[in-house]
Amino acid sequence: MTNAEWVGVILAAGKGVRMRSSTPKTLHPVCGAPLLAHVAAAMRGAGLRRVVAVASPTLKDDPRFTEAAGPGTAIAVQHEQLGTADAVLAARAACARAKQVIVGAGDMPLVQAETVKRMIATHVKRRALVTVLVSRTSPAEGLGRVRINAAGDPVAIIEQKEASESDLALTHINTSWYCFDAAWLWGTLPAIKPQGSREAYLTDLVAKAVACGRTAAVEVADPVEAFGVNDRAQLARAEAAMRQRVLSHWMAEGVTLQDPATTYIDAGVTIGQDTVIFAGVHLRGKTSIGRGCEVGPNTVLSECVIGVKSKVIASFGDGAKVGDEVSVGPYSRLRPGTVIGDRAYIGNFAEVKNSRVGEGTHIGHFSYVGDSELGKRVNIGAGTVTTNFDGKKKNRTVIGDGAYIGSASMLVAPRTVGKGAATGAGAIVTRDIPDGELWVGNPARFLRRWESLPAELDQ
Repeated sequence: MTNAEWVGVILAAGKGVRMRSSTPKTLHPVCGAPLLAHVAAAMRGAGLRRVVAVASPTLKDDPRFTEAAGPGTAIAVQHEQLGTADAVLAARAACARAKQVIVGAGDMPLVQAETVKRMIATHVKRRALVTVLVSRTSPAEGLGRVRINAAGDPVAIIEQKEASESDLALTHINTSWYCFDAAWLWGTLPAIKPQGSREAYLTDLVAKAVACGRTAAVEVADPVEAFGVNDRAQLARAEAAMRQRVLSHWMAEGVTLQDPATTYIDAGVTIGQDTVIFAGVHLRGKTSIGRGCEVGPNTVLSECVIGVKSKVIASFGDGAKVGDEVSVGPYSRLRPGTVIGDRAYIGNFAEVKNSRVGEGTHIGHFSYVGDSELGKRVNIGAGTVTTNFDGKKKNRTVIGDGAYIGSASMLVAPRTVGKGAATGAGAIVTRDIPDGELWVGNPARFLRRWESLPAELDQ
């Protein structure tokens, strides 16, 4: 049987009252991605082509929910909170034509794709009606117990609030992940009756499958996979466990982490071999770092792309793209829309926003470059500011290849400084400067030709 015959159902309609939050529980992030996104990734990583997320009526059209569920995920609606059995039944139409169904809890971000693969393989091999994912260790309070027979198959699941002392002594813990034969599931599920709380439990299906002698169990490789999130303290524990998993992965891939205890890397980050991450670094979102880089200490990069053999020291980047062999910092900031060319240098206390900085250009220190286009081999002197905002709109500054901008120059945008041109220290530039000219003063005016244009750019 191929995974094309399977469908994954994620139960994500719960209110998450204990989170005490206006944000739905499954949308709270762990290592940069919502709980729901981690569960969907585990299912897709196991080869499932079809995934259904069960949402509450208020969530079904929430773009945050659909984004977390992932492209191509179908959304089913559970109109009332009537238990896990009712939630799966709400997904029935979206699961049409599937021969097998795997159900996972949307608040369990630590289940791994390899575990899901083992569940699928065991379920198929045993020709089971129900396969239950279990753990030998309880990672949190509130989890049900699974009674296992001598053959190693589950015969009952007991919710903790209904468990006797002998039940609580059972060594197998229910994780709320299951595989079902689809035809049997849809034929049996309507017969599950609500309990005293008006909720119908999916766990009651196990007892019905026992009568057919077709149940199976799979144990998680790591008990932490069975950890679910119901409150902020558990969210923090899940974050710590996921972070350790991510850090271990990158160290195994050839990345040096100077101090893992103070390094925070989101699950969507990629890092090249032989890169060194120093203490106090935060890498967020889908940041990508090339090989042989040095990042930190005390650097925060969010949704950035860093080329090979570049250095970013004690600086902040958000939505910036940095080329190869670039040096940034310390104490600089790269804001959204920034593109830094190869072998450029962004020194200390410099800020670049929505600008392109050409190859080999230097912005040494205490400068602001916003909404600008800087050519190759430009030198920006200390204290230079592109005054891009006129009170109504942002205006662009264009500086040609090989230009030299003197310290404390103010370039009043919209403005163009020509190729190989220069400004004197303290110049206030209110008119465009032609190629190869030196302008000085306030307001800046022509002084003489500027003859220092590098030969390789004089063409």
